Amino acid sequence: MRHALTHSLRKTPLAAGIGAALLLSLPLGAQAQTQLSIGTTSQASSLYAYFVAVSQLLNAELDDVNHSVLETGGGLDNMRRLREGQVDWAMMAEPDLFEYYEGLGPFEGDPNPNFRTFWVTTPLAYLTVVDANSDVTSYSDLDGQQFNGGGRGSGTERATFEAMEALGVEPNWFRTGMSDAVTAFQDRRIVGFTKAGPPNAPDSAIMDAETTRDIRILGWTDDEIEQVQAEYPHFDFMAVEDTPYDTGPMNLRVVFITIGTTTDLPEDTAYDIFKTVVENVDTVAESYSAIAGMDIIEQTLERGQTPLHAGVARYILEQGYEIPEHLMPVEHEEG
Repeated sequence: MRHALTHSLRKTPLAAGIGAALLLSLPLGAQAQTQLSIGTTSQASSLYAYFVAVSQLLNAELDDVNHSVLETGGGLDNMRRLREGQVDWAMMAEPDLFEYYEGLGPFEGDPNPNFRTFWVTTPLAYLTVVDANSDVTSYSDLDGQQFNGGGRGSGTERATFEAMEALGVEPNWFRTGMSDAVTAFQDRRIVGFTKAGPPNAPDSAIMDAETTRDIRILGWTDDEIEQVQAEYPHFDFMAVEDTPYDTGPMNLRVVFITIGTTTDLPEDTAYDIFKTVVENVDTVAESYSAIAGMDIIEQTLERGQTPLHAGVARYILEQGYEIPEHLMPVEHEEG
């Protein structure tokens, strides 16, 4: 935690008098103000605008905290920073937060039991794009095909590898950055790629791919979902009536943008922040329209997988909601 530092003075009458004078000279609210840092993502991402808007809201509404927004490498970078105390809360995704909390997947044997869910916002889909004129109409058809699973080293790539492994499908992986993967698709060197993007708005990389080849988005069958969740029960899927690519109804694999924090954040501070965010969704939506009208509490209870922060749990219970057992923080139960 990076709270505002209070420098200790020697306990002498003169020092005490100086300390009191200094405190009285500070503006009202500055005396106990807490400095908090938010880990976000690249400034090129629309999500960066969301966190800037949230930060501005909190700094305007809460006198005792001051937030600064840090541009970072995204979810995995933020989890490292959160663990090392470089940020107080940060953007990530579920199920990544759950895996880091439990010590699963790429974090095998290295759990972080003090990680907590702050709140959950919008979904992000792993969209699998293939040539519409190819014979690839299902995930099993990707077996042996030249295929890019996402930007090299990204969470998308890892998620694709794990899902394909659970299905027993082994593409001929074309590992590269996302922009190079799109170029390779346009040049017909690969049959397709996976790209994380909003399920309800066009993604710029996919739109770029469409300029040279007709595309098909692969959906997940119920059997495929069952097969993947048998190995990864925390992987999330969502049924949609359509996508921005005129697919019609299909199942998409999704993650939900999640704000994570730790038990180091004081309960009252977390309570005030969460309350302010929940009660001012429309204000933030002026800068990030994707959350317009969203019920943050319901979204968090429905899509969260990692225990809530105790301050969040307290506010939600005060509003008359029931919290699922897997989301109830042990420190709240003890309190």
